[in-house]
Amino acid sequence: MVVSDRIKRVFKLIKRYRFFLIFSIIFFSLNAYAWFSYVTRVDTSLTAKVRSWNVMFQVHDNNIAHEVTFDVADIYPGMPAYQDLASIVNTGDTAGDAYFVVKRVEILGAAYTSADYTTEELVEMLSEDFPFSIDLSLTNNHVLPGHTELFSIDITWPYESNNDTLDTEWGTRAYQYRNNRPGEPCIIIQAEIRVDQSQIQE
Repeated sequence: MVVSDRIKRVFKLIKRYRFFLIFSIIFFSLNAYAWFSYVTRVDTSLTAKVRSWNVMFQVHDNNIAHEVTFDVADIYPGMPAYQDLASIVNTGDTAGDAYFVVKRVEILGAAYTSADYTTEELVEMLSEDFPFSIDLSLTNNHVLPGHTELFSIDITWPYESNNDTLDTEWGTRAYQYRNNRPGEPCIIIQAEIRVDQSQIQE
């Protein structure tokens, strides 16, 4: 009997405050939905900040690994300016910092490697120590998303390099090398192109 009275009392309270209870349920439901929507939006925005990272290397439109080898068949005083290129193609949406490491240089059979010289020393040697000039360079050290930068080798040997002795010596050596080793390149340069994900994003 006591239990029955309590049940009746509960129903009377529910009947009296039914609008308040309905309002509370609706209010709670709306708040729960708003919270869920907010959390979903935050998660989505965080996911959107994950940037893709994809850099390709190409020589003559062919994809290569990050190592590139330039073979120069012939050199002589007065030769036409020589150039060859490797492309650094950034197809991601993250900028990269590019640089190169010279691994091995071979000139008329004489080898110079990264075991004995730094890249800076090899680059300086190639541009200054011979009657011909070999320049290695990047068009830009910062590779933006959707952009292509170039790693190039340029060789020039003017007919008059202002040093007739060196021109004669190296011209003779190049001629003899071609005769003794037909089909072998006069110059081989092996380099490794590296691109690190940039800390400064555009």
